[in-house]
Amino acid sequence: MKNLIFWVLAAMSHVCLAQTSSSVQFTFVPDWGTNSLLHGVVHGTTISNHRVTVYIFLEEAGGWWIKPSAANPVTLIQQDSTFTVNIAPGGYDQFATRIIAFLIPVTYSPPLLTGGELPGVLFSYPNVSSCRPHGDRSISWSGLDWVVKKSIGTSPITLGPGPNIFNDNDSMVWVDGQQKLHLRIARQGNTWHSSEIICKASLGYRQYKFDVATRVDLLDPNIIAGIFTWDECAPFANPPNNYFREIDFEFSRWGSFNNDNSQFVIQPYNIPGNINRFNMNLSGLSHSVHSFDWSSDSIVFISTWGSSFYSWKYTNPVYIPTPGSENVRINFWLINGIAPTDGMDAELVLNSYATNAGEIACTGNQVKIYPNPMEQKCIIDVISGTVEDLKADIFDLNGNHVKNIFSGKLNIGSCRFTWDGRNDHGVNMPPGIYLLQYRNNQESQHVKIIKKID
Repeated sequence: MKNLIFWVLAAMSHVCLAQTSSSVQFTFVPDWGTNSLLHGVVHGTTISNHRVTVYIFLEEAGGWWIKPSAANPVTLIQQDSTFTVNIAPGGYDQFATRIIAFLIPVTYSPPLLTGGELPGVLFSYPNVSSCRPHGDRSISWSGLDWVVKKSIGTSPITLGPGPNIFNDNDSMVWVDGQQKLHLRIARQGNTWHSSEIICKASLGYRQYKFDVATRVDLLDPNIIAGIFTWDECAPFANPPNNYFREIDFEFSRWGSFNNDNSQFVIQPYNIPGNINRFNMNLSGLSHSVHSFDWSSDSIVFISTWGSSFYSWKYTNPVYIPTPGSENVRINFWLINGIAPTDGMDAELVLNSYATNAGEIACTGNQVKIYPNPMEQKCIIDVISGTVEDLKADIFDLNGNHVKNIFSGKLNIGSCRFTWDGRNDHGVNMPPGIYLLQYRNNQESQHVKIIKKID
């Protein structure tokens, strides 16, 4: 009930803002880990009748804190409508990940928070928020820039998930000479350290595709490899999102050798139908490929290993998030911070990450499909650099075979095939999402085909 009241009041704040046309915005937000001043400006208000109050969120210090201090809880607005706040006067303040400012009347006394949650009453006033990744080291991988998550303190403070100590050292997270990403779980002294990276860009609706080189089917039961979206500022969006726009791949047995080793998740995970577990066996394989295609009306997950695949189409409109300021994240961590059952360090390696992967490449060959979405038919072009055996088939999302497109020897050059939307028996298939499975001598991959209403 407390969360429901919070989100209702948060939504009310935007109604209030629209009615009064008063607003507050940040003009400069300091980088994470620095002590620079926060700058902002207000609009559409009588300066003498208003003040600004600012709060920062510190996971390490138990929640929200008023700034500059409980003894100095409000900031004056200058005659040019600007304001400046020292949000990091001491302690761990410079490591805050969320910052929020409220434009309040001079007659209002803001809550003097030193931890805990923001009271819902604050959201009846115009507000602005900003969020920062928890780290100051950056790496480049697969054409994007990423922040490496970092626990702070001389004796590092644990963070969620887990809780775990997240280590940003280049022996824990690095990109090698082949442009592969490495994340580690390692014991250092008497403590275990985990790793995570956060994409700096927010990419919204699209396909996200990850090529994973590690045998994630053999991870220790206490280890989780996660690939997911997360929006630190989602609670302050319009409308607010209580589940942080989280869409997950997770590879883990969650503490028991008897559990399946993989799952697709839409948060909240405890809603029936929001989690789909399955088992992979990657024996003899060098990698597996995992994608989710996020759109306004569905999220389609596909995991491919060898000639096998598992897919899931999620369509519950209540929990499909809309884009905001979410980031793709990859983490490698321990359940409840508990050591691996085998007491051994572990490593997660990813070959690549791609967005909007509308075509596939398989051992140097390119496969393109157009138009996609299709109506009556689509063209499948294969550009081959070698002579090899090829098998191309259409499947539905439940793994049922629909149509064999080609089986035989593929010569060097360009080959063109057509799918007319029918199965092997000539029956016209219904509109929906289908998968082209492309198998050559060495591996198998899948690409999505959307069949629209004729």
